Amino acid sequence: MDDAIRRILSSKLTRSAGTYGPWALLLFAFLVDLNTPLGFAVCLGYAPAVLMATLTRKRVAVAAVALASMVLTLAGTLLPPPALPGTPDIYIAAHRALALLAIVVCACIALFVIRLVDRFAAAKQMLDMASTLGKLGGWRVDLNDGRVHWSSEVARIHGQPPGYAPTVEEGIDYYPPEYQDLVRQRLAACGEHGTPFAEDMKIITRQGERRWVRGVGRAVRNDRGEIIAVQGAFQDIDDSKSIETQLRQSVASWHSLAESMPMAVWTASQDGVIDYANQLLLDYSGMASPDLASKGWLGIVHQDDRASAGEAWIRAVQNHESYETQFRLRRHDGAYRWHLARAAYVADPVAGLDKWYGTLVDIDDQMCLQYEATSLAERLTATMESVGDAILILDSQWRAVFINRHGEAMLHIRREELLGESIWTKFPEAVGSTLEKEYTRCVEQQVAVRFEAYFAPLQKHFEINAYPAPDGLTIYFRDITRQRMLAEQMIQVQKLESLGRLTGGVAHDFNNLLTVILGNAEMLVEQAAPGATERVLAEMIFGAAQRGAAMTQRLLAFARKQALEPVPSDLNALVSNTDQLLRHTLGGHIDIGMVRAAGLWLTLVDPGQLESALLNLAINARDAMPDGGRLTIETANARLDEAYAASHSGVAPGEYVMLAVSDGGSGIAPDQLARVFEPFFTTKPIGKGTGLGLAMVYGFVMQSKGHIAIYSELGHGTTVKIYLPRLVNAELPATPAGTPERVQVGNKQLILLAEDDAMVRTFARGQLEELGYRVIEAASGADALELLHGRADIELLFTDVVMPGGMSGRQLADAAQAFRPALPILYTSGYTQDAIIHHGRLAPGVMLLSKPYRRAELAQKVSAALGAAAVAGNMETQ
Repeated sequence: MDDAIRRILSSKLTRSAGTYGPWALLLFAFLVDLNTPLGFAVCLGYAPAVLMATLTRKRVAVAAVALASMVLTLAGTLLPPPALPGTPDIYIAAHRALALLAIVVCACIALFVIRLVDRFAAAKQMLDMASTLGKLGGWRVDLNDGRVHWSSEVARIHGQPPGYAPTVEEGIDYYPPEYQDLVRQRLAACGEHGTPFAEDMKIITRQGERRWVRGVGRAVRNDRGEIIAVQGAFQDIDDSKSIETQLRQSVASWHSLAESMPMAVWTASQDGVIDYANQLLLDYSGMASPDLASKGWLGIVHQDDRASAGEAWIRAVQNHESYETQFRLRRHDGAYRWHLARAAYVADPVAGLDKWYGTLVDIDDQMCLQYEATSLAERLTATMESVGDAILILDSQWRAVFINRHGEAMLHIRREELLGESIWTKFPEAVGSTLEKEYTRCVEQQVAVRFEAYFAPLQKHFEINAYPAPDGLTIYFRDITRQRMLAEQMIQVQKLESLGRLTGGVAHDFNNLLTVILGNAEMLVEQAAPGATERVLAEMIFGAAQRGAAMTQRLLAFARKQALEPVPSDLNALVSNTDQLLRHTLGGHIDIGMVRAAGLWLTLVDPGQLESALLNLAINARDAMPDGGRLTIETANARLDEAYAASHSGVAPGEYVMLAVSDGGSGIAPDQLARVFEPFFTTKPIGKGTGLGLAMVYGFVMQSKGHIAIYSELGHGTTVKIYLPRLVNAELPATPAGTPERVQVGNKQLILLAEDDAMVRTFARGQLEELGYRVIEAASGADALELLHGRADIELLFTDVVMPGGMSGRQLADAAQAFRPALPILYTSGYTQDAIIHHGRLAPGVMLLSKPYRRAELAQKVSAALGAAAVAGNMETQ
């Protein structure tokens, strides 16, 4: 029926009638109207012309014909012959009004019909398009005549032109033999019993091409319920069957690939439920695929990992995000192994086949290795952190990849600031230095290097060992600044010790000479008349000898060979006693300030030597302030801890009494500061200093078991600090009342003089005889001992300490006292060594007269020795 309608509407006759028919009919009606008297209803003849315009299927044409009909209807009122007599006007007007209404109604009907036809044509076009695109058509078998009716699409699918109508058998012949019986059965069952059917089968087109089709049929019944026909749909599904086959092959290939992969492979539905697991996963878990889906895979995850793994999976499913995590999975035997789970969400909005594809990789061995590597790295890191050396590891681009805590401390940098950065960027001062050269040599030549370097920005000396690596450099370094400083201090001490031994030896011979010169000059001064030329010359000789004697005393003080007579002392009192002497010596342009600590501890020190040291330091301070300034003398209790002692060679930790002398003078340059304690080294201009002042102070302090430190900066003055050990459980000695000094003379007592130097021996004999003593001489210890054995009237042994011939003065005294224990002994020497001095101090009961000496000193010592012997004798007698 639809084909018939389509053919009618599209025929040439219909199109021609629609185009010219309305106008011809309109002209014919107008001619009739012109020749008919008014009062007849011939004007209604215009309405059919409007209806005929519907055949054009154009709304414009209908409107044009309707408008023309209305115009002609009105024109026919004026032009036709007059109305017949007796015809009322109202009758004529009613006919014309009725004609106009009929035209309007027919126009509306025509427009409505055209709209229906257009809708039908559009629906027909969409149906044809759907049929063509879907390769779907309709068919019908009339049971009365057995004819088959195919739509155009069904005919096209069979390779026949539209309108082809085969018989039932002709239609069945298009199916291959294996399907023909099935088609007959389905048609018969549907035609006899009304059983519907739907089958996918193959046909062979007229061109011989095999194609998959889908046939659907159902029975058509009349009003009485009798089956009169079988009709249905017929669709070409060859393309979808091909796609389905390809998809099935792809799925089979994917499953084959999944089963062959050396890892667990699984898929899950859009809501996260597992719907496939390869055999490896099933074998590992010991579960069947349905159990794995229904019971859930989280059931075989280790309980410690289950919560985190489940939360991550839920979050991934909800957000359609990639899933990756690690957890332990239970094996069929109950053992757990680490696995890496990964899954990706694949969306197919067209097919609606959104799916998760995932894998499980057994990483248990890697985790064990990673754990061992991590543990080893932690142990290695702990080891590198615990070693005393600093460790720095660089990559091939000189970037720091590791530094231990000792390295941070030595380089004064936090590892967060250094790691990942080039050392040349962080330490630009090292570029071009020994550090860069040696590191480069280590890397380029692939050899280990060891060297020492000084890095000025940190003011540190480093001992460095660098070892090449395939991807960089490993550096071990230690701060040897303190060792270098101690080594330099030790070298300095050894140098000073060597100089001390040298100066001590020189002082011995020099003092022998000075003893003769000074003694004879004193005698010449006493014998010459006042104002005489001889007296003036003698006084000059005497003054020069005294200066020489002072110099040798300083040399001996530096060499720590002078004999100290320490007593418990209060430094505050000693400093106060020197106040007037210092002010007189330094002059009025020096402002002296004293800061004496309250509760100052006592110390064991030689007061005379301390006053001499203080005077030397004050004179040096004055010379550093030629234009005047302030000199500060300070005392204090001090505790030197182990850290301070460790950084200063030869210092013992403990409690000390500190004496500091500070000035605001010009200061001392750093390169000169290390040499200030050397004898004959001076920072003063030539002729302005002997270079022995600080050397004497240094020797005195060392001999007193103390410590001396000097601090100075150019333009900011100098401070010298003397630390003397604290003396506990001691009291200050009583101060003897002062008595006028007078020369003690003898009473013809016999004195044995043992002296190897002939000049000194002759001088000493003369001096003793002048003092009223008798004297016998010995040039060596052996000779003196022989005389002692032969003469019992010897009342005093006066012996030099240092004598050649194998017997020193001390050995002579020991031998003599072996058979004459009450014999008094007086030693003399310009260089005592350790014969009668222990740790810089006179042994108990020992009397010493240091060379060079004056006659008054000689008289006093001899008298004291003889007096002490007399007292001892009286006590024995009682």
